[in-house]
Amino acid sequence: MTSVHSDRPATVIAIPPDGGSRLIALEDAMAARLDARYAIAVTSPMAAFNVAYGALEQPVGTSILTTSLADPAVVRAAVAGGLRLAFADVDERGHLSAAALEAHATLHGAPAVVVASHHAGHPCDTVELRRAAPDAFLVEDALDGLGGAGVDGSPVGSPRNAAMTIVGIHPVRASAPAQGAVVLTDDVRLAARCRRLRDERPEHRLSELHAALALVELGRIAAIVAMRARIAQHYDAALAVHPLAMSVAPSPGTRSAWAAYLARVPAWLRGDLLERLRTLGIGGRRLAMLLHRHPYFGRYADVLPAELPMTERFAAETIVLPTGSVAVDGEVLRVSNALAALGTGEAGVALTG
Repeated sequence: MTSVHSDRPATVIAIPPDGGSRLIALEDAMAARLDARYAIAVTSPMAAFNVAYGALEQPVGTSILTTSLADPAVVRAAVAGGLRLAFADVDERGHLSAAALEAHATLHGAPAVVVASHHAGHPCDTVELRRAAPDAFLVEDALDGLGGAGVDGSPVGSPRNAAMTIVGIHPVRASAPAQGAVVLTDDVRLAARCRRLRDERPEHRLSELHAALALVELGRIAAIVAMRARIAQHYDAALAVHPLAMSVAPSPGTRSAWAAYLARVPAWLRGDLLERLRTLGIGGRRLAMLLHRHPYFGRYADVLPAELPMTERFAAETIVLPTGSVAVDGEVLRVSNALAALGTGEAGVALTG
């Protein structure tokens, strides 16, 4: 069995024989899958960002630049570590873009740490972000990205363009039997620090039982992502007939993990649309509260809503449709037919105005 504790990249995935450590096997498997030299498994996304930020050894008060659509663990761990929050605007897919990063640096100075999120499982352009902030530590929030691939062909979660990446063990973290996360890096010093910080906190170390469950789940990733992509295709077809509704599609040349399906409609229409979806038994929802508007996290960031116009508009217009809870073709067809009926007299919601 190849070990990521050596200086050689892991290339073999192996389940240990009885008595072997499932935790080490999981770390080796994740490193091999994501083309990383080192992997450190922890109990939760919060624990992953805690050890990652600690490994960077930044002074208290250092600003971490991210977007207001990032996973809450990104900012919770930052605040817990005495770091300041800085939010940049997003592009049409809800991602931190190189242009937004450069604009923020022009106004506020070059950031020391940048956290880029693969929102909803769609790969963001880490190559351009790396070029836009060559002196910053780039950390990828790939919690929902396992199974995706970037435009350069690298799997989402590979630290090829980042100092560290943080990947959710299971694409549907909320219902995972082994909820946790893995920190991946090619830097031996960062790996050693992450491992030391993980092992100093027993509550951060993933148990052998959860590691064993996660190893089983890894074998299902490809099938799960393929199922979600098929569901997304049905949603695309159902929404294509509506001039005021559009899918938030992944960038050309990338493969999304489809952690959720995002669609955008005019803000004035969204409330009625969500209510109609609920009456049809479809679990559409809004995005979570924007982090810069959060009553707690907003206190740690010096930003006004007017400074993030694309973020505000994206949040006001987006609805989230399920990809993980729609399990069989019959249910997919029912949801797609319901979406296709929106805008007709039968559904009672006019998307055409």
